[in-house]
Amino acid sequence: MEKVTVVPKLRFPEFSEDWEVSRLDNFILFQAGYAFDSADMLNEPSNYQLIKMSNVYQSQLSLDRNATYWDFISEKIRKFILMDGDTVLTLTGTVGKRDYGYSVIIKESNKYLLNQRLVRLRSKNFASDSNFICMIASTERFLYHFFSNSKGGTGNQSNVSVDDLKSILLPFPKLIEQQKIAAFLTAVDDKIQQLTHKKALLEKYKKGVSQKLFNQEIRFKDDDANEYPAWEVRSLGEMLIESRLGGNYSNSETKTDFPLIKMGNLGRGKFNLNKIEFIEDGQEINFKDKICFGDLFFNTRNTLDLVGKVAVWKNELNEAYYNSNLMFMKFQNNFFMNYLFNSYHGLKSLKSIATGTTSVAAIYTKDLFKLHFSVPSVDEQKKIADFLSVLDQKIDLINIQLQKTQSFKKGLLQQMFV
Repeated sequence: MEKVTVVPKLRFPEFSEDWEVSRLDNFILFQAGYAFDSADMLNEPSNYQLIKMSNVYQSQLSLDRNATYWDFISEKIRKFILMDGDTVLTLTGTVGKRDYGYSVIIKESNKYLLNQRLVRLRSKNFASDSNFICMIASTERFLYHFFSNSKGGTGNQSNVSVDDLKSILLPFPKLIEQQKIAAFLTAVDDKIQQLTHKKALLEKYKKGVSQKLFNQEIRFKDDDANEYPAWEVRSLGEMLIESRLGGNYSNSETKTDFPLIKMGNLGRGKFNLNKIEFIEDGQEINFKDKICFGDLFFNTRNTLDLVGKVAVWKNELNEAYYNSNLMFMKFQNNFFMNYLFNSYHGLKSLKSIATGTTSVAAIYTKDLFKLHFSVPSVDEQKKIADFLSVLDQKIDLINIQLQKTQSFKKGLLQQMFV
């Protein structure tokens, strides 16, 4: 068979030799997982933790998800012990979805056992680099072949077999170039992990300090170092200045001059604008429905878990309008009320008045406006909102850096691999 070679778009200048297209099993040692008996699994930490499908969700090693353990090793299952540098790949998911094909690299030896419906990818001596293998398993070319080999299983289940994986044809460079690429991309991964960790710590700090602020364990003083007045218990109806629902607009994915903010765009404390729809051409626009900076919105209908989402608009778009499934509310300080609604006590109060089923639930305004909250003076509200806003700005900045670094890595994967 004639040898097929290719050249990547982007590579280090010291390398010029073509990459050879070859079967994966020429470079990788494969091992399918073992069907450990659930009756012998332990819920408390023991000698080994079983790595299951749930632990490799969305290409993150999530050891806390449905953690189970194993305490003894027989010769039969010794080969399922994972080692530092092994890549673990999920093989089973839902037909028509990409909820499998997730991969992670293991960083410790002799701590984990490979469960069924996963496969271990291990480097071959003098042929492949373990970090390079993990990276190639996340490229679009690999995933294209992976899902092309997917076959239906039980019900709505889809599977990829280990034999099909072994026969996938992909280009590989010489070991020394693999190592160079892997070292470079590992440095990018390290940056992503640092930013992810930094973001998580700041979010945890914000959550903790927010709870203390609304429990009045932390209090601000005025500019003259004097105590603010005691907090007062007031109903939302007393504090509310204005409220109204948006217009009944027909929506379309076809872009017009009028972006339409709907129920799905409202998150808890912030807006999700990944998917924007628009008011269809030809409809009469009520300009009272135009969103302005600082407007507070409330979601009155959703699933039981999501109903009662609240967020304040921060000019995420230059111009936008809102639909009738969102309610505009105005208070003396909308930013403070946004933090109050999304605090532990705020969410608990909102859930207590939600009615309906798991899939369809509502919060009625007559019940909403009767809710009572302990609130500070307007001046202290501003101090609290300004403090928490600074934390949000820091989190947003880290998130932007994280997204840029992730996009940078994605671009590298597209150009450094073929």
